[in-house]
Amino acid sequence: MTSLRFHDVTIRAGCVASRRTHDSARLRPAAVESFRDLLERHGGDFCVPLPVEGLEHIELTLTRAGSAALASFWSRGEPVTSSALVPGQDAGDDREALEGLQSLVMMLFGDSPTEPGFDLLTIPERPLLATVPIPAPPDPDLGTIADAETCLAAAFFLSVIGDD
Repeated sequence: MTSLRFHDVTIRAGCVASRRTHDSARLRPAAVESFRDLLERHGGDFCVPLPVEGLEHIELTLTRAGSAALASFWSRGEPVTSSALVPGQDAGDDREALEGLQSLVMMLFGDSPTEPGFDLLTIPERPLLATVPIPAPPDPDLGTIADAETCLAAAFFLSVIGDD
Protein backbone atom coordinates (compact mmCIF):
# COMPACT_ATOMS: atom_id res chain seq x y z
CA MET A 1 0.00 0.00 0.00
CA THR A 2 1.25 3.46 -0.90
CA SER A 3 1.85 5.92 1.90
CA LEU A 4 -0.54 8.85 2.23
CA ARG A 5 -0.27 11.39 5.02
CA PHE A 6 -3.47 12.97 6.33
CA HIS A 7 -4.45 15.26 9.19
CA ASP A 8 -6.86 14.41 12.00
CA VAL A 9 -8.58 17.03 14.16
CA THR A 10 -11.00 16.25 17.00
CA ILE A 11 -13.47 18.92 18.14
CA ARG A 12 -14.87 18.80 21.69
CA ALA A 13 -17.10 21.46 23.26
CA GLY A 14 -16.71 23.49 20.08
CA CYS A 15 -12.90 23.73 20.34
CA VAL A 16 -9.98 21.75 18.92
CA ALA A 17 -9.19 19.02 21.45
CA SER A 18 -6.47 17.25 19.47
CA ARG A 19 -4.48 17.34 16.23
CA ARG A 20 -2.59 14.40 14.74
CA THR A 21 -1.04 13.40 11.45
CA HIS A 22 -1.37 9.83 10.20
CA ASP A 23 0.53 7.87 7.59
CA SER A 24 -1.72 5.33 5.86
CA ALA A 25 1.20 2.92 5.46
CA ARG A 26 1.50 2.66 9.26
CA LEU A 27 -2.09 1.53 9.70
CA ARG A 28 -3.19 -2.11 9.59
CA PRO A 29 -3.45 -2.85 5.84
CA ALA A 30 -6.30 -5.34 6.33
CA ALA A 31 -8.39 -2.75 8.21
CA VAL A 32 -7.84 -0.08 5.54
CA GLU A 33 -8.64 -2.58 2.78
CA SER A 34 -11.83 -3.59 4.60
CA PHE A 35 -13.02 0.03 4.45
CA ARG A 36 -11.91 0.40 0.82
CA ASP A 37 -14.04 -2.64 0.04
CA LEU A 38 -17.04 -1.05 1.81
CA LEU A 39 -16.59 2.15 -0.20
CA GLU A 40 -16.34 0.24 -3.49
CA ARG A 41 -19.30 -2.02 -2.76
CA HIS A 42 -21.70 0.57 -1.36
CA GLY A 43 -20.91 3.73 -3.30
CA GLY A 44 -21.59 7.20 -2.00
CA ASP A 45 -24.44 6.81 0.50
CA PHE A 46 -24.80 3.87 2.85
CA CYS A 47 -25.39 2.64 6.37
CA VAL A 48 -23.78 -0.71 7.17
CA PRO A 49 -22.57 -2.62 10.22
CA LEU A 50 -18.80 -2.93 10.57
CA PRO A 51 -17.68 -6.08 8.76
CA VAL A 52 -15.80 -7.40 11.77
CA GLU A 53 -16.98 -10.35 13.82
CA GLY A 54 -18.10 -9.15 17.24
CA LEU A 55 -18.46 -5.52 16.12
CA GLU A 56 -21.67 -5.82 14.10
CA HIS A 57 -23.40 -3.56 16.67
CA ILE A 58 -21.29 -0.65 15.35
CA GLU A 59 -22.69 0.94 12.20
CA LEU A 60 -21.11 3.33 9.73
CA THR A 61 -23.23 5.86 7.87
CA LEU A 62 -21.48 7.64 4.99
CA THR A 63 -22.84 10.35 2.71
CA ARG A 64 -20.65 11.50 -0.13
CA ALA A 65 -20.61 15.14 -1.28
CA GLY A 66 -18.58 15.00 -4.49
CA SER A 67 -14.98 14.33 -3.53
CA ALA A 68 -15.68 14.82 0.22
CA ALA A 69 -17.94 12.96 2.65
CA LEU A 70 -19.65 13.01 6.02
CA ALA A 71 -19.44 9.86 8.13
CA SER A 72 -21.05 8.87 11.42
CA PHE A 73 -20.40 5.89 13.64
CA TRP A 74 -23.21 4.46 15.73
CA SER A 75 -23.04 1.94 18.58
CA ARG A 76 -26.11 0.00 19.61
CA GLY A 77 -28.34 2.49 17.78
CA GLU A 78 -26.81 5.61 19.38
CA PRO A 79 -24.59 8.13 17.55
CA VAL A 80 -21.00 8.20 18.84
CA THR A 81 -19.08 10.40 16.36
CA SER A 82 -19.56 12.41 13.18
CA SER A 83 -16.74 13.30 10.83
CA ALA A 84 -15.98 15.27 7.70
CA LEU A 85 -13.58 13.62 5.25
CA VAL A 86 -12.09 16.40 3.12
CA PRO A 87 -9.38 15.36 0.66
CA GLY A 88 -8.56 18.79 -0.76
CA GLN A 89 -9.45 17.83 -4.34
CA ASP A 90 -12.31 20.32 -4.73
CA ALA A 91 -12.67 23.39 -2.49
CA GLY A 92 -16.47 23.48 -2.92
CA ASP A 93 -16.87 19.83 -1.90
CA ASP A 94 -14.55 20.34 1.09
CA ARG A 95 -16.52 23.43 2.13
CA GLU A 96 -19.87 21.60 1.87
CA ALA A 97 -18.68 18.74 4.11
CA LEU A 98 -17.07 21.08 6.65
CA GLU A 99 -20.17 23.30 6.76
CA GLY A 100 -22.27 20.21 7.44
CA LEU A 101 -20.05 19.24 10.35
CA GLN A 102 -19.90 22.87 11.57
CA SER A 103 -23.73 22.88 11.70
CA LEU A 104 -23.57 19.83 13.96
CA VAL A 105 -21.01 21.56 16.21
CA MET A 106 -23.31 24.59 16.53
CA MET A 107 -26.31 22.36 17.24
CA LEU A 108 -24.46 20.34 19.89
CA PHE A 109 -22.55 23.16 21.59
CA GLY A 110 -24.43 26.36 20.65
CA ASP A 111 -26.31 26.48 23.97
CA SER A 112 -23.26 25.73 26.13
CA PRO A 113 -21.95 28.39 28.55
CA THR A 114 -18.87 28.78 26.36
CA GLU A 115 -19.95 29.68 22.87
CA PRO A 116 -18.23 27.60 20.19
CA GLY A 117 -15.91 30.07 18.56
CA PHE A 118 -14.15 27.57 16.37
CA ASP A 119 -14.78 27.50 12.64
CA LEU A 120 -13.93 24.22 10.89
CA LEU A 121 -13.58 26.14 7.62
CA THR A 122 -10.39 27.77 8.95
CA ILE A 123 -8.47 24.47 9.13
CA PRO A 124 -6.08 24.65 6.15
CA GLU A 125 -4.55 21.14 6.24
CA ARG A 126 -5.64 18.60 3.63
CA PRO A 127 -6.44 15.76 3.42
CA LEU A 128 -8.35 16.21 6.68
CA LEU A 129 -10.40 14.00 8.97
CA ALA A 130 -12.36 16.34 11.29
CA THR A 131 -14.31 14.52 14.01
CA VAL A 132 -16.89 15.58 16.59
CA PRO A 133 -17.62 13.05 19.35
CA ILE A 134 -21.30 13.25 20.29
CA PRO A 135 -21.63 14.47 23.91
CA ALA A 136 -23.01 11.54 25.87
CA PRO A 137 -21.84 9.18 28.57
CA PRO A 138 -18.61 7.50 27.43
CA ASP A 139 -19.31 4.69 24.99
CA PRO A 140 -17.29 1.51 25.59
CA ASP A 141 -16.70 1.30 21.82
CA LEU A 142 -15.20 4.80 21.49
CA GLY A 143 -11.59 3.54 21.16
CA THR A 144 -12.61 0.99 18.52
CA ILE A 145 -14.58 3.66 16.68
CA ALA A 146 -11.63 6.08 16.78
CA ASP A 147 -9.42 3.41 15.17
CA ALA A 148 -12.14 2.66 12.60
CA GLU A 149 -12.44 6.37 11.72
CA THR A 150 -8.71 6.56 11.05
CA CYS A 151 -8.80 3.48 8.79
CA LEU A 152 -11.94 4.75 7.04
CA ALA A 153 -10.23 8.10 6.40
CA ALA A 154 -7.15 6.40 4.95
CA ALA A 155 -9.32 4.21 2.70
CA PHE A 156 -11.44 7.16 1.60
CA PHE A 157 -8.50 9.45 0.85
CA LEU A 158 -6.65 6.69 -1.02
CA SER A 159 -9.77 6.06 -3.12
CA VAL A 160 -10.26 9.77 -3.91
CA ILE A 161 -6.66 10.96 -4.22
CA GLY A 162 -5.27 7.65 -5.46
CA ASP A 163 -2.48 5.45 -4.27
CA ASP A 164 -0.42 5.20 -7.44
